[in-house]
Amino acid sequence: MANNTDYVQVLWELKYSDLALSSTILIIIGCIVGIIGNGSVIICYFFRIQERGERYFIPVLAVVDLVACITSSIFYVMDNTFFFSYPHDLMCRILTFLQLLVPATSASLLVIISVQRYLLVCKPHVPKMTLRLKRISIGVACLFTLSYSAPMLAISGIKTSNETFQNHTIQITVCKFSTAETSAKITVYFGFLLLLTIISTLITIGLFIPVLKTIKLSLLGKFRNWRKSSKHRKKPPNTDSASTKDIELGKYVGKNPEIQILEKSSSNPSIDTSSTLRGDINKPVNTLTTEDSERIKKEKATRRITIMFFVIIVAYVLSYIPALIILILVYAVGDLNNFISISREAAFVCTYLARFVFLNHIVNPFIYSYFDEKFRTELRKLFTQVNEYWMVQNDK
Repeated sequence: MANNTDYVQVLWELKYSDLALSSTILIIIGCIVGIIGNGSVIICYFFRIQERGERYFIPVLAVVDLVACITSSIFYVMDNTFFFSYPHDLMCRILTFLQLLVPATSASLLVIISVQRYLLVCKPHVPKMTLRLKRISIGVACLFTLSYSAPMLAISGIKTSNETFQNHTIQITVCKFSTAETSAKITVYFGFLLLLTIISTLITIGLFIPVLKTIKLSLLGKFRNWRKSSKHRKKPPNTDSASTKDIELGKYVGKNPEIQILEKSSSNPSIDTSSTLRGDINKPVNTLTTEDSERIKKEKATRRITIMFFVIIVAYVLSYIPALIILILVYAVGDLNNFISISREAAFVCTYLARFVFLNHIVNPFIYSYFDEKFRTELRKLFTQVNEYWMVQNDK
């Protein structure tokens, strides 16, 4: 009697069925969240926020993240569904190419953003990036990433091989980044990609370190200031000292406004309570001009947007590190590249860490909504309008 057992299916159910199911569910959820989030960012920044200025690169980065959410989701779901029997070589090549191109474009944009923030914050007297220069830099970044991603269309594809599983020979067809046997050219190419990723990450971090020093971003400093202010609020007022005088600013129309000092306590009789201090100044004390208010407002906005981009870069670095580690281990440890010999636990760890970079394209809208007040305001208006529209449609 012939043995009709499908050992490819046995292998799938034994090692990868649970992994594929859980990964697919999470990828679909992430894709939906990413599409809604990045779509909202694009709508708000392109069509609702009139003056982008500091925010010029945000909608561009959102477009890249939106494309990445769609292409990466298709790539991962296809890989989960047809792990050992990938159906189309052309689809494998295109999805693999996009899997390199889109995240690389996002990384290049972050390098440009780092340069722009560095010039804006650390080099205030140096000419800033004009709108034309920003557009040119985006175009150059896209062309550069396209140039070194294009070879992936040639070297990737499906590969069919005969493997041994439970003393039986099985035939599997998988989608791989490289279908050719290991050669010097392939090794140099993937080494170049790895080196380029490391260099771009180091440049991004290196440019932002002086930016953070300039704007004096220190969580420890904030904590200390909070503790000091907390102690100051809890400290009872000392009514016996002359420092508790109430200084009232006289509101006068003329050029010589008065500062009146009223004594609360008689413990310091040396202060004449009827005395006034007159200053030959042109504006009331503690009154900011319109120019001063605008300048302070702009400085606060610059600092907040800079911190926002810093958090985006941190999320990018943290999401790429696991994928880089897995890439290095796959080439350093040959067994990790064998889908049959590795254990089920190792397959789980390697797969999830390699796909951790997908989070980088999902979290950015949450970062924008936390740091950018204009985006929060417009987002609330947008959701309110959408909700009202659906309510009207449902009432019909």
